Amino acid sequence: MAAIYSLYIINKSGGLIFYKDYGSAGRMDTNDTLRLASLWHSMHAISQQLSPISGCSGIELLEADTFDLHCFQSLTGTCPIIKH
Repeated sequence: MAAIYSLYIINKSGGLIFYKDYGSAGRMDTNDTLRLASLWHSMHAISQQLSPISGCSGIELLEADTFDLHCFQSLTGTCPIIKH
């Protein structure tokens, strides 16, 4: 069963407007949280521009060995969710 580790809400300009940690083992400090949100926003925006497919909405899922990072988009910005 998948569990949600963290929830980040990032506005369209890349600013972190909400963060919630749901008890993940490796808690990050405030600076690391802001860096992760900024990095994700940048990767998402660059992937939209570099995609060879017209109308690409950017990265939707990043799969790693120990977690998955899902990205949900709204009219006001992106919402990455880290799940296991």
